[in-house]
Amino acid sequence: MKIYSFIDEFHSSIPCVLTIGIFDGVHMGHKKIIQNLVFESGKKYSSVLITFNPHPKEIISYNKNKFYYLNTVKEKIFFFKKIGIDNLIIHPFTKEFSKLKMQDFFYTFLSSKFCIKKIIIGYDFHIGNDRYKSLNRLKNLSEIFQFKFNIISPYKIDNKIISSTKIKNSIIIGNIEWANKALGYFYTLSGYIIKGKGIGKIINFPTSNIKVDSKKLIPKNGVYAVKIRYKNSYYNGMMNIGTNPTIDDSNNKIKIETNIFNFSKNIYGEKIDILIIKMIREEIKFSSIEKLKTQIIKDKKIIVKFLSKI
Repeated sequence: MKIYSFIDEFHSSIPCVLTIGIFDGVHMGHKKIIQNLVFESGKKYSSVLITFNPHPKEIISYNKNKFYYLNTVKEKIFFFKKIGIDNLIIHPFTKEFSKLKMQDFFYTFLSSKFCIKKIIIGYDFHIGNDRYKSLNRLKNLSEIFQFKFNIISPYKIDNKIISSTKIKNSIIIGNIEWANKALGYFYTLSGYIIKGKGIGKIINFPTSNIKVDSKKLIPKNGVYAVKIRYKNSYYNGMMNIGTNPTIDDSNNKIKIETNIFNFSKNIYGEKIDILIIKMIREEIKFSSIEKLKTQIIKDKKIIVKFLSKI
């Protein structure tokens, strides 16, 4: 897969099949579109996926809250490559770019650089500042530029259309299992092991603390059953997301701490991936450290039993 940082970098005389979108999460609905892209391109055409970074909502949203992602750029690239597209273009999204109408986008960016045979789009496709007219505009452009387009129907779970927003909301409330179904993989937090306060050792549950990308969406505070990927090997474990209120109620900083079962290596400074399987309970402030230790022992028994079935 070839990767381009700007649309202008891409030049090819080979006819292509194209899709355009943000694809945050690269969930089951996105995969349906991208797999169709790869199928339609076959051996005759080149497959091209155009996406944007940062997310348009981060640039043009009036909401002052920080915007969080399901995937880092690196994670998205991994999934795109795995599906098998030929060319990936990650174009910068700016305020100036957001003002373009769809026809301007085609004339300015696509008409001279792409030989488009077909465009694959999702049911909710839009581009430019006139999103509600996107399908009509695309139909007009297809007649001008002589390309076909396929509209891919939504992907549903339990009669519910999945979307990046619904997956985010599910993760925020701790419903990781539904989010994982919609994603088609276990939601993952990746990062390098950093020094903690040694609280885990105090309660005989040593933990590996990780620092994740600042824009990555962190699930609800609580205890989770997880699998840890370290140097291509997998280990069972339990993760706590929260502030350790029983031990240190003066600090509201969120920490991600993982107890890796049957693991004793010193891995400070090394990278691990935490695959989140299920939320066991919310974070609780206990009246004593002893009560906290008793609850963690119970949590581990529940998690060991649950993970033994996976």
